[in-house]
Amino acid sequence: MHRIAFLLCACCLVELGLLAQSLERTAVIARAGDLYITEKEFLQRFELLPGLSQSRRSRVEQAKLELLYSLIGEKLLAQEAIARKLDQDSILLSAYEDIRKMLARDRLYREEVSSKVTLSDKEINQAVEEAQRELLVSFVYFRNREDAEFIRRQMVTPSDFEKIELDSSLGALRDTATVIWGDADPAIERSAYSLKTNEISSVVPAGSGFYILRVSAVRRSSYFNSLQFSVLREKVIGKLRERKEEARLDIFTRKFFKDEDGYSRPEPLARLAQAMTATFEKDTSSGTLLFTEEKASEVKERCAPWLSDTISVAGRRGWTTGEVIDQLFLKRFKVSDEKKRSLPHPLNNQLRVWVQQELLAEEALRRGLDRRPGVQRELEVWHQSYLAHAMKQYIRQRTSVADSEIWTYLESVDSTAAIPKVQIRELQTGSLDEMSEALAELERGLSFEEAVQRWSNDPKLIEKHGLTEAFSISERYPIGELAWQMEIGERYGPLKLPRGYLYFELVAKERESLSTDSSFVRKSERARRELLRMKEKRMMDLFLAQVGEKRGFDVFQDRLARIKVTPIPMMTFRTLGFGGRMFAVPFVDRQIDWINVEPPAGIIVQ
Repeated sequence: MHRIAFLLCACCLVELGLLAQSLERTAVIARAGDLYITEKEFLQRFELLPGLSQSRRSRVEQAKLELLYSLIGEKLLAQEAIARKLDQDSILLSAYEDIRKMLARDRLYREEVSSKVTLSDKEINQAVEEAQRELLVSFVYFRNREDAEFIRRQMVTPSDFEKIELDSSLGALRDTATVIWGDADPAIERSAYSLKTNEISSVVPAGSGFYILRVSAVRRSSYFNSLQFSVLREKVIGKLRERKEEARLDIFTRKFFKDEDGYSRPEPLARLAQAMTATFEKDTSSGTLLFTEEKASEVKERCAPWLSDTISVAGRRGWTTGEVIDQLFLKRFKVSDEKKRSLPHPLNNQLRVWVQQELLAEEALRRGLDRRPGVQRELEVWHQSYLAHAMKQYIRQRTSVADSEIWTYLESVDSTAAIPKVQIRELQTGSLDEMSEALAELERGLSFEEAVQRWSNDPKLIEKHGLTEAFSISERYPIGELAWQMEIGERYGPLKLPRGYLYFELVAKERESLSTDSSFVRKSERARRELLRMKEKRMMDLFLAQVGEKRGFDVFQDRLARIKVTPIPMMTFRTLGFGGRMFAVPFVDRQIDWINVEPPAGIIVQ
């Protein structure tokens, strides 16, 4: 606990007392320089993301402490990044702007859609009563309202429903169905549950046609009646709210987009669609085809003369053809094999979604929704995380290995010394959605090998069931180092890669002698990578130790001990209003070794 010198000045004592009360009210569990870590942020960063060894119940308290020191390191790095004006970096500003727009747009949805949905006790109770019954319904389907209205007028008594003959020219269809509350089209459901047994409905417009219904029987719902009443009620409320939000969303978007300036230009869109079609037609795969990096490069070559042409406009923002190609790759655009020759339609749909989301984000920012206290707190967490990563990159760019250091290292290495190696089984996916599905199935008991076969985007890994060759812990940074710290059978991830996401399991650890590598060039390169990794790690630890001493940090151990957490690693995503999703909170890089490093006297990084 940070020691505060005793002050005789009464006003200072009052200020310290108010500060202590403020810290208590906000549940602060640590300080890093001028920034504080609250219990809320700690819980979110611990619970909503997977962590190394978090699944071991015996290590939960240790994992809590490691995460807290890692967060302190993040906050210290963020403040140093600002001191070096890295917060003005264009890449950081662009990433932060994307997050700002997404969170502001989500707030707009909450204010214009979800907050305006209300449910009365009457409609909840009615829905609960309806959910406990399933309806066996006979129906007649028509494509045209006029035909449906004509036949309905002929049905005077309940028996007419079955007796009346349907002319083949009407294109009508007789059938039966079971209406389960919450699963049917809302219009069909409302009409069916309002009917008595054998009563005939009026003409019901639903989907792409028109229906005449008759309830032939009613029975208890085995599913809904098996639930506890409180659970049943919550499920009913959730479904009612979902439907009302959809209706409110439709009203808001139709009104909002009426006078907004957003569109795609036909000629550039047609050229892009033509280039993508030609590229996709070369892919002989079946099923879903991904817009890979190779495909993106080929499409850019085909569109080279027009890459700088504006293809879409959304309010004050425009996208060039080149920017759209990059976004299609980054967003993992995909198309089914049978639709690869009709790309203009799905491509236009994708651009329309982006244009609409950009217009909604602009409206949210115009209203200042990004400045709401709740949004500001979320943005600050993301901003600090981005700043910390920028500072780490700043340090890495200033860390190098000289040839003399490599020679010295090689000469000092005993030729019989063993270099640690690891072997892993890895799953690589091209998108966050695919990784999310794979993790969910793994939690349900699916084997790692089956997950690789089903979701991996690497053909070589699929052939080997995800199993890699043994590799040095200095290779594939940070995977080798992370794997070396794990126990066999432990899993880690997902990690963000340039081409997707990686999740892996440690299969084996072994050692290999340098003497078995006959290529001195290979030895030198391996030594360079190992030295660079060690120097970057050492530089980071020294820098954090120095910054920690300069700016100061506190850990409130008693408050940390009182925080209850679960030992189950989570992978949590946030679904955003008006479409899209993101990680619930930023990832936390493990950085705890600096705690035991003596702060150096000299400057580590200018």
